[in-house]
Amino acid sequence: MVAQCDFKLVFALDDAYIHLAVADQILSGGYGVNPGEYSSPSSSIIWPYVLALTQALHLGAFGPLLINAAAACATVFALLRALEANGLFDDVNDRPFSYLIALLLIFNVSAVALPMTGMEHSAHVWASVVTFLGLAGAARGSKPTPLHFFALVLLPLIRFEGAAFASAAIAGFALLGHRRFAAGAALVIIIGLSLYVALMTSRGLPLLPSSVLLKGYLANLDDSTSNLPAVVKNLLRSITSSYGLRLILLGLAVAGCASWLRTDRKAVIVCLTVLAAIGAHLMFGQYGWFNRYEVYIMALAAAALLWSAAHARPHLPALRWSLTKIALVLGLGIAAMPYVTTAMVTPIAASDIYEQQYQLARFAKSFYRHPVGVNDLGMVAYRNPDYTLDLWGLGSEPVRKARTAGRYGPAEMEALANDHGVGLVMIYDVWFPKGVPSSWTKVAVLRTRTVTLSQRDVAFYRTPLADAAELNSALEAFKATIPPRDRLDIVAP
Repeated sequence: MVAQCDFKLVFALDDAYIHLAVADQILSGGYGVNPGEYSSPSSSIIWPYVLALTQALHLGAFGPLLINAAAACATVFALLRALEANGLFDDVNDRPFSYLIALLLIFNVSAVALPMTGMEHSAHVWASVVTFLGLAGAARGSKPTPLHFFALVLLPLIRFEGAAFASAAIAGFALLGHRRFAAGAALVIIIGLSLYVALMTSRGLPLLPSSVLLKGYLANLDDSTSNLPAVVKNLLRSITSSYGLRLILLGLAVAGCASWLRTDRKAVIVCLTVLAAIGAHLMFGQYGWFNRYEVYIMALAAAALLWSAAHARPHLPALRWSLTKIALVLGLGIAAMPYVTTAMVTPIAASDIYEQQYQLARFAKSFYRHPVGVNDLGMVAYRNPDYTLDLWGLGSEPVRKARTAGRYGPAEMEALANDHGVGLVMIYDVWFPKGVPSSWTKVAVLRTRTVTLSQRDVAFYRTPLADAAELNSALEAFKATIPPRDRLDIVAP
């Protein structure tokens, strides 16, 4: 994978570099992607601040990679250790079964592909699994540890959708007799969220990040073409999608285990907390996007299923336990399929980012060296000393406000470019069905053979603020340095 990127570390998603850009601004006293301009493109409350620490240590892209790899390994280790302690692998004849489960869990938590996204999802999976293990331990008489407390508090701070399982887990811990633990976690979470709300309000930013407001399914589903609420539409989407059906399958299995263990009140409480989180994701959650949005709930459901099976095992005759093992392997195998595919595609995805987004960033920072406009924020903004205008709105609040108000088009694009001295715009044409300002001139097209990115061609537009000769010279110099799979067509002098 590194060889395909000329031996550079490149993530499989360009979004990772948005967080790194925000982290740099945090270290400079700001928040967003451009100095002196507030925006909220990060999909996590705490992740940019974590990366600010790694940026302060000059780790660059290795910072999120190291954290994610450690989180993925810790998740698999914690799960296997807990399952072994609960007797799932007690029988020496179950050795092949234990190996199969270990292999499947690696993919069920996406321990191979997820760290290479450079995003906060590996930490979210870890927090979800460790919180569940704290609940499972409490159901068997163990006292929750500070690690369980940290994981529980981290859930809504690392990902907004973590609030659902955090709420269910707090209720679960309280019902299991650990009311002070639950109350303490609830208090810390409320304080953390309150501080975030106060910070966003003081900066004139919305309470939810722009990535949620512009890319979230609920926001996009809430239109005037249907009388159904967005939540209902999302639930219907869950029921009809392959990802949602896999989650429903695991949820039904966990519900079946809860029914089998119904005489064990504490075990039922643990299962119900997981089922509550599954229900919340079916109604409000997202899927896909490199299979990173739903992986936490899939991992949580898999952990609950295996834990329940371990506790049902002593009550099952040999034949029924053999059939249960087959069902577990098949169920986890079906759930793991998307993450096996994603692991295989990850090297290609990183190569695609290198051949498109990395090249755009290289042109902007090393050849053009002036303010630019883009529609796919990430690498171009990261460590760019010049202004980056996000024409899609994640990193530029005026664009986000205009888009959400339904009044965004060529006139607004032109005004914003003029306001920020943008002489070059690099965008996907199809993302702007209303077209671009008539004063912009298409001067080049970068053509790539991408497999995973949404578009192969990136159009370069010169605005009236650019020096035509200087831009053309930069394009010619850049053309001679692009990877052999790419092609830069200069279409206007």
